[in-house]
Amino acid sequence: PPKKKTVLPKVLVSRLQLLATLVTEAGVQPDSKEGLPLDQTVQLAMEWFKHASSEVRESAVKLVAACYAAVGLPRVEKYLADVRGAQKEIFMDEFRLVDEGEGLGAGNNDGIGSLPSPQKPPARRHEAPGGRRAASSSVPEEPDEPDEAEGSGQAEDDTCQFCGHHDPAFTQEGMDVHYWRECPMLTQCRFCQQVIEICTLATHLSQECEAGADAQAEAQDMLPDHCPFCKANVGALGEERHWRDHLLAAGCAGNPRDQYRQGLLENEQTQAA
Repeated sequence: PPKKKTVLPKVLVSRLQLLATLVTEAGVQPDSKEGLPLDQTVQLAMEWFKHASSEVRESAVKLVAACYAAVGLPRVEKYLADVRGAQKEIFMDEFRLVDEGEGLGAGNNDGIGSLPSPQKPPARRHEAPGGRRAASSSVPEEPDEPDEAEGSGQAEDDTCQFCGHHDPAFTQEGMDVHYWRECPMLTQCRFCQQVIEICTLATHLSQECEAGADAQAEAQDMLPDHCPFCKANVGALGEERHWRDHLLAAGCAGNPRDQYRQGLLENEQTQAA
């Protein structure tokens, strides 16, 4: 069987940072309906606290501290039961910083460092020969020099580059939350939790996902240029406009995020009335 890909520490750090941001922004369940599940979130942090990379361990501590800030020590302490004394003090020190208003990036005296910005948005697909849109590669390309003539076409910071939703209230963290759970053009791989464009899901599973054989097996049931959720044929060329028509204009009944799209339409209709 193919070997499982090694996940780079910076990828794990990015995921932990984004989870910490989501906990800070949305809280945890059941206290917050929109929050993250406390048990799975802290268990993931504790698992990655055992990682060889100090940056991963530090980010795991930050995530547990974010949960502590949301729910308090009684609901978090049980996850630290098997942590040795010296290591447990790392968590308790971070909790004290949270209580003093200096943790979770509020200051730089915590010995761990402030919480950086969450992960970068999913990579856009690039043009392949013949005008067809190809899936993004796992190897980043060197960015082109900006063209002055293209200045007016640059996406605004408060506009999603995938679905086009514009919200003046978007912050960097808010945009990351939008990518993570709302944008109807994106989805989260159930194997590796990476957020990717729906139109590239089959390619991701068959070529890029760290889950290897399990992901590749699921990709075998996906037809080229067909929606992975409802199996609809989105067009012989699979161009971006066809995917936008299917996922945004018409709406895909199988898309787990279509409810968000419907909510936006209802809000627009209410405002127009």
